[in-house]
Amino acid sequence: MSDSDVVIVGGSVAGLQAALTLGRARRRVVLVDDGQPRNRPARHVHNFLGQLAPTPAELLASARSMLAPYDVTLVSDRVESIRPVVDGVPRFEVSARQGGHWSARSIVLATGLTDELPQVPGVSQWWGDQVVACPHCHGWEVRDQPLAQLGMRGLPARGVQRALLLSRWSNDVLLFTDGDELGGEGLARLAAAGVRVRTERVRSVERHADGLDLVLADGEAIARRAVFVVTRQHQQSDLAARLGCRLISAGPNAGAVDVDEVGRTSVPGVWAAGTTVNPALLAIGAAGQASTVATAIHAALLDEDIIEATGRVHS
Repeated sequence: MSDSDVVIVGGSVAGLQAALTLGRARRRVVLVDDGQPRNRPARHVHNFLGQLAPTPAELLASARSMLAPYDVTLVSDRVESIRPVVDGVPRFEVSARQGGHWSARSIVLATGLTDELPQVPGVSQWWGDQVVACPHCHGWEVRDQPLAQLGMRGLPARGVQRALLLSRWSNDVLLFTDGDELGGEGLARLAAAGVRVRTERVRSVERHADGLDLVLADGEAIARRAVFVVTRQHQQSDLAARLGCRLISAGPNAGAVDVDEVGRTSVPGVWAAGTTVNPALLAIGAAGQASTVATAIHAALLDEDIIEATGRVHS
């Protein structure tokens, strides 16, 4: 079992940025990642300063290459367990599926999210291509085109909110509620934004040369350049819960790890970063928040180092 200052679980933008910041602070870091980032189906990553629409794989490969000068070990594996060790100060033993074992003074959970898509045939097939979720990530590329916002059955208010947001990119937005009825206030707001509404059930989403067709239950096909969807988001890993970290119980961030302003969880020595703590973060926001977490970890470890050194001097 090898020693490290920090084990980071998850190697998308948040985990990699935390590793970079800690590596530059001359900390010994092990980053364990199973190669399943949330955005892997996407064709491109947009709205990331300094990056000209790389694929997700290209962005992560570039980020990993930046870690080469530092004491950062990258491991392709999935963490199976993290066991706290009582030793006066927080210590942890980390085990991975393929047999790797590491000890760490601190843990960073950057395991991220997974998306639950509307159960409409064709949505998952074109997910990440012409079916997407985030207007801030993909709206510019289809600006001024005929767009659809597909709701998720049972979440009509979310569909209204997303369609209103999407109306800033196009004056031709259709909200498909997939069978949900909308209240008067929602309809009034949509009308004010110029968003039209179809409440019929959607039978399928089918591709054609210039975009996608939303095929309704009666067979009517409505052509759109791209389809934006409402998703339910779930944490990819239950490691935080198994460690005893406090989770957010209600609201839009339900299920996320509850942290303070610098990423400390309720368990000493365990930190969390990226969409693990805030599902609304864009990729660049997740990286920025992870950098803040990493600088706080370095400061906390430095305090431990000084206390230990002071004790040795006085003894």
